[in-house]
Amino acid sequence: NSNVPTAKFFAVRGIKEAVTASYAAIGLVNALALRDELFQLALANSRSFESFVLDSLCWVIAVITKRAWVDTPEEQRLAFTQTLCEDIVRHTTPCIGMITATYLIDEIAGGSKCSQFRLPWEFHYTCKTTFENVHMLHIFEAALKVIHRQLQRSAEMQHAPSGGSHTIAYERRSALHIADRVLNWAFTSSDESKVIAASFGHSKGRSGGGNTSKAGQRGSSRDSDNLDDGDGSGSAIFESEFRNRTPLFPRNWQSLLLSGEILTMFFSVYEATLSDQMHAYFSPGSTHLALQCLVQVSGIRGKDIFASADAKGSDELRAEFARVIMRNQLQMIRHVCSMDLVSEGSEDMVVATTQMIRRFIETQLEEPSSTVVANQRLHSLAFLVIGIPEAHEYFGEVSKFICMLLNSAAGILRSDMLQRVDDDFGDVDNYFVMQAFDELANAWSTVINQIREWEYLEEAAAGTNSGSNGDDKQVSNQSVLSSFTHFLVTTAYLIRSEYIQLRMLMCEDSVPSNSSRAETFSIDQGLLAKDYVVYEDQLQFFALLARLDLRTSLDRMYENLCSRCNALQEEFKSIESGTAGESYNQHTIDLLHEQTQWIVLMIGFTLCDSGTSERVLIPKPVLEYSAACSNTGQDLTVQCIMVLLKMLEFELVSPSSPLAAYGSPLLVETLFWALRRIAPVYFLLDRSDYREVSKSTITAFGSTGDGGNGSAIINGVLDLVKRTFDLWSAEEDVLQMCVSILLALGQRTAIAREITSSPQFTPLMQYFTSNIGQFPEAIHGSIIEALALLACHSSSADHERCFSDLKTLILRSFSQVVHSSDFMARHQDARLVNQLLGGLDMMDGLLSAANFRNMDAIFGLFFEVQPLFEQLLTVYGHGDEIPCEIIQVMESAARYLDVSSLPDDEHMLRFSHCFRTLLRKYQTSAVGRSTSQSDTDIESLSKITSLISAISYLVHNEMGFAPNEASPSIPKAVADDFGETEVFGLYCVHVTADSSQLLTPNVLRIHIQLISEMAQYRMPSLIRWLPTEIWAQIMDVLLAGIDHGIYDIGHRTYEAISRLGAYVKVAGIGNAPAELRDVFSRGFKQLLSKLLQALLFSPFDVELVEYAGTALVTLGLLDPSHLQTCFQDLFAQGDSAAFAERLSSTLTKFNSDLEASDAVRGLLKTVEPIPDPIDSAELRQPLFEFLVNTRAVLRIK
Repeated sequence: NSNVPTAKFFAVRGIKEAVTASYAAIGLVNALALRDELFQLALANSRSFESFVLDSLCWVIAVITKRAWVDTPEEQRLAFTQTLCEDIVRHTTPCIGMITATYLIDEIAGGSKCSQFRLPWEFHYTCKTTFENVHMLHIFEAALKVIHRQLQRSAEMQHAPSGGSHTIAYERRSALHIADRVLNWAFTSSDESKVIAASFGHSKGRSGGGNTSKAGQRGSSRDSDNLDDGDGSGSAIFESEFRNRTPLFPRNWQSLLLSGEILTMFFSVYEATLSDQMHAYFSPGSTHLALQCLVQVSGIRGKDIFASADAKGSDELRAEFARVIMRNQLQMIRHVCSMDLVSEGSEDMVVATTQMIRRFIETQLEEPSSTVVANQRLHSLAFLVIGIPEAHEYFGEVSKFICMLLNSAAGILRSDMLQRVDDDFGDVDNYFVMQAFDELANAWSTVINQIREWEYLEEAAAGTNSGSNGDDKQVSNQSVLSSFTHFLVTTAYLIRSEYIQLRMLMCEDSVPSNSSRAETFSIDQGLLAKDYVVYEDQLQFFALLARLDLRTSLDRMYENLCSRCNALQEEFKSIESGTAGESYNQHTIDLLHEQTQWIVLMIGFTLCDSGTSERVLIPKPVLEYSAACSNTGQDLTVQCIMVLLKMLEFELVSPSSPLAAYGSPLLVETLFWALRRIAPVYFLLDRSDYREVSKSTITAFGSTGDGGNGSAIINGVLDLVKRTFDLWSAEEDVLQMCVSILLALGQRTAIAREITSSPQFTPLMQYFTSNIGQFPEAIHGSIIEALALLACHSSSADHERCFSDLKTLILRSFSQVVHSSDFMARHQDARLVNQLLGGLDMMDGLLSAANFRNMDAIFGLFFEVQPLFEQLLTVYGHGDEIPCEIIQVMESAARYLDVSSLPDDEHMLRFSHCFRTLLRKYQTSAVGRSTSQSDTDIESLSKITSLISAISYLVHNEMGFAPNEASPSIPKAVADDFGETEVFGLYCVHVTADSSQLLTPNVLRIHIQLISEMAQYRMPSLIRWLPTEIWAQIMDVLLAGIDHGIYDIGHRTYEAISRLGAYVKVAGIGNAPAELRDVFSRGFKQLLSKLLQALLFSPFDVELVEYAGTALVTLGLLDPSHLQTCFQDLFAQGDSAAFAERLSSTLTKFNSDLEASDAVRGLLKTVEPIPDPIDSAELRQPLFEFLVNTRAVLRIK
């Protein structure tokens, strides 16, 4: 009764706290009576109370309703819902029913907008299941009636005073709030796996982070059942692109959501919200809500919502729904295209329109059709094209929309907006128009890929069935999809043309035309990643379009490439002759280089898919196009590659030439990038990989035996690589790309043999080994790897000579420094340190190229450099760079050198001793290292991760295919020695790193993996050699891994605990020292307590439950008394006998299930010295039943 608004506000809040805290004392009847009284109070004072007081009052009404929901009889629930619906439809302003219903939906949905009730998850889940299919449906229907009525009133009051229009806008926005919440509702399911997932909350991150799509990020906080979603992160459970997909509505929503009138009404209300622009308080809010509703209804999906008595009826429902959406989206697309697409006011509309188009297309294409024609199920796209008359028109307008977006982006580059867009967004690619293009490009790619996939399946089926009944079988899909493909070809030409034009204009914008922008240009280019990485999605889309009509697309790209190459040649000639001004020539040349680089990118993506292995083949469309060409001159596939080679030759002028200053390292790098994709696939291709290869391809790139010119082309590439190192010896990125093409060629056996048999190989080898000091240290290792990889394909004599040269080069890089008389006096000299780092990098590169031909020689070199490494660790042990590189070399040795290839036990023991000696020297020098640097210093962490990886690779290398230490694949004496080395390596990890470093995510992930592997393979050795204090640290590491936010860390932690526990349970540690037994006892108790707490109370990734449950059961078998103590503590938390009784009965059943489990019995009866952990799959059913039942009453929200 106070006249002070804030007093009313806090009084209402006090009522809410009292009801939630003392509901048991108040009782159901009094709580409902209070709720009804507050509701009537709100109705009576809807115009006199301040808005914040009224909002708070409606929120409290919703909170009381939910608190009493489970206890309230269904007829009373329906009565209150009906009261809300009647008030919504009656809709006084402000509408109490509308506000209360909005809050009620938020409360029952759970997540971040749900109040704290301090009640178990089961209560919230029950509220949701009993609310969503009846009560929420009625509320949604009432909101739709309001929207419909306001649309009618809007039409009647177009010329009404602003006050009336203001009221309509307010009512419309309120109803849209409800519709938006309902259309984003995460429905519960009778599917056991989904119930389990809901009870465990949200999924953890799979890698410590993840990418999110640019589109569809709004409203995601309501998409999850997660009760702990305090920050709106519950949507993390959706791992795919479709994380914000429209929910799966049950069948009883069919009459509303599939009604053509209601679907059309959503589009109409959006048009009506555009007139709300005059009301700044409501807009763009109402427009935004309407757009989000349209995105959701465009993606309606699932079997239930389209369910019918027969399959035909289901397809009819789907076709009618698609027809309505297409018609209305067509109108919206035309409306948007009639606007100024680049104005800031159109951003929401443009982006949302592209989102709804993508949502509709992708959803429809993944929904299978039930219609069978000529004994074949109709393809989803064919179903749309056949069943919906507007389909061709719809896809045509979408293609025009794509072109208009590209054209609008190009318009920005020609307008006064360019400077503002560059200042605010960096460049046009970051402007919303290009984001909208990306949405439609993804949708269009889905359409093309669907057709391509169908074609491949049909071709495979035709080959399998020998063409029997082929015409009848393919007639429906074949005719429809072939016709649609012709349509795609036409639209692809238009889209490609717009994209090429846009990219050429962007090149003009990116190339500085005056000195004021030159500095910014150079800085920006240094910060950006490579274009073939940043724009990979767009370039892949371009390649899809180009392959639809390769003849036309290659003709256009070839013409553009040749014209710019010719223009560059003319500019270079004018520079040589001095007929043009320097500034003019430089800007023109820069522009031509930039534009050529983009054309090369398009050609590279079109002619070949990514990858460098022999499994990457020439794309089928390219093969078909090339086969249709009558001669090499007409085959633009061949001609484009030839022009790329000529372009490289033209750019790589002599370093002494005055034209060298005008070359473009970026273009050279991009040209080599294109060759890296193309060369391993086209050069010396294996004809047996293809049904048919064109004569022009064979002639241009085939082997000499096939009458091809591939050998000459490869020799030409080698010459271009050498010329690049001469001209751009300081450009690390360019040189690295050159080396990468050598590595790619070396992975193709036929090409590698051709290179090593070429007269150019030996001079190239000598060139690199003689001049390697002139190149950046960062690429030394890659150069050695490439040369060693290629040399393995040469004759025995040549291989021995090449390896000797590489060995001499590496040893010289160390001996020149270490054996010099003034080494200790000059050991901190930067030039000496760089020379040593270069030598270590070369050794690492050589190890990376290890294979059966050079394995023995590389082992011998490793044994030879081991004393030098010891000396370096002694001198530089207190630093970071040299020890880090040595550990990296040890990691590569353990990874790439095959211990089983050594000739005898003596050599195997020598390798183990060398490894252990280096580890001991590293440990000795690192223990006293200064800790003045940050504990999370990148170099320090890199050294730790390399050390852990080295031990992990050594375990796998030495164990081979052996199941564990008890059954080694090598002699036992050797295996035991390796075991000592590996355990010492684990010891080194702990004594050379502090706890904060070991708990950083990247280190923790591989560290726990190592612990798990050691527990699997090396448990006896661990017990025998690992000191007690290190075991205590390992227990702390495992404790940190429980309930970790990163999936991999949690997974590996539970595996490690299960393996460690299984060994201790079966083999026992009775002979271990008492201190070690105490560490294990305390550690297992801590692990059990924390793991039980995590499983019963924390949001937990359902995919980890099996692994964590297996670890829990294993720990329970080790210490059953402590497990019982933990459960007794749980029983004591309850405030009622029913609570304790339910938990007790659940635990009793779980124990009986475990006693009857074959998996548990198998572990207890095993006689293996190193037992396998319990099979988690066999524990799934009892484990999930136990956890769901306990979490249902223990998880509090």
